Amino acid sequence: MATWSDRDTLIQLEEDEEEDFELAQRRMEAERAAREEETFQRNTLNLDIPPLPNGKTHHLFISYSNDPPEEAEWAEQLVNTMERDFGLKCLWPKRDFTPGHDVGSLIQSGIVSSVKVVFILSPASMGSRWCEYERNFAFGISVENKENQIIPVMLSQCDFPGILKTLNYIDVPAGEDYAFKIRRCFDEDTREFDHLVPELMKYCKNEKGPTNGTVARILGEKNLKYTCRGSAWSFRDLDQHQRYELRQLGSKFVERVYYEAKDIANTSACMKYYSTIHSFRHCCGICCCGTTFCILLMLLIICIVEASDREMVNGDFLLAAVVLIPLLGAGLVYVAHVQMLKRLKARLQAYTLGHVLKTNILVNYGSCRLFGPPTLKVMYYDVKPCMKYICDIIYGAREAGETFPERDRDREDKTRKAGKHFILSFIRRNYDLLFDDGFKTSVVNRHRTLHKNKCICELLEKQVRQMYYNQI
Repeated sequence: MATWSDRDTLIQLEEDEEEDFELAQRRMEAERAAREEETFQRNTLNLDIPPLPNGKTHHLFISYSNDPPEEAEWAEQLVNTMERDFGLKCLWPKRDFTPGHDVGSLIQSGIVSSVKVVFILSPASMGSRWCEYERNFAFGISVENKENQIIPVMLSQCDFPGILKTLNYIDVPAGEDYAFKIRRCFDEDTREFDHLVPELMKYCKNEKGPTNGTVARILGEKNLKYTCRGSAWSFRDLDQHQRYELRQLGSKFVERVYYEAKDIANTSACMKYYSTIHSFRHCCGICCCGTTFCILLMLLIICIVEASDREMVNGDFLLAAVVLIPLLGAGLVYVAHVQMLKRLKARLQAYTLGHVLKTNILVNYGSCRLFGPPTLKVMYYDVKPCMKYICDIIYGAREAGETFPERDRDREDKTRKAGKHFILSFIRRNYDLLFDDGFKTSVVNRHRTLHKNKCICELLEKQVRQMYYNQI
């Protein structure tokens, strides 16, 4: 039977337990409040307007697609939000690009003068050529400055290009506060680009190596002040975007090769008279002048014949002469142009083939279309792996077929010379075909080529084996 003292003890124990529970509850609430305060302090931003660095005129460059219209409206809403709520100055192409100026130069100057570039990602922007141009240029600027300028904002589900696959993006369909996150980028240090996005730097360095057959095109420009002694068209020094495009080929000698090829092209007669052949207006002018000259010449001949009281020239003969002589003149002009073009291509080919084993760069001359600007096509092609494969075939055949063995060094020297001769001769014979992507798809994929085309050693292997192994 319980006594009063036992009851008092039980009551006291219950009160102590209640007090401990309340203390535990207060302690848990205090810890939760401390964590929330810490999280708030950690995530709170300084929402003052960030100052623009020297040389910068805008905080954000907005890259988007105008089609469909809903995306353009969303981009306009984003610009209004960032300028009204956060005080960030946006460069919006629809509003801020100057009419009548070249779009490419406006994009380049806009990205260079902006602190960050916002890419609105959607299926439409992935298919837009101008959006791709903006992505490539912004990526090149980020790598050169070692400071990440890129802010990907996914507006709708789409496949990202290789440049953006390694970057974290703002997911608008998931309900993320995209405006707040864009503003937050200005309060984080992104100067240590190599540390923050190592995967992106790996992509830039292209660990797999550059691809054989990759071509970059540099367009010529028309000279504003044209004289008879100077060229009507010329290739200029590289701008920032062109320099980045050439560097992506993967050779450290590519700029040097371009400048040498540029000097060869600019001093050629083909560039001096380029407008005469490739301008529709000039072609029509030449034909009209030639026809007029021939008619006047025939009239002079008729007058001379009449003055000398000789027999009149047959009318059919005159008609044939009026028609054939202009055609003969146009034919002579075309033949002269072809000869000038062949001479220029031969000079470029001789220069690049003389250095290709060191530079891995080939240069060819052409034009985008009949009346388009002249173009220098710069191709990356590492011929050393193909030459090594061909040399191994030749070396094995000689080793198996020699009755009186030569010294290893002599055999290796002869093999290397033979392999080099095979490779360079093949490139010389198929120079234009190499630039026109005219080879069939590879079966063995021995060396990495653009579009998985056959590499040089795969095209030469059968010929080399037949030549050397039939001699055994």
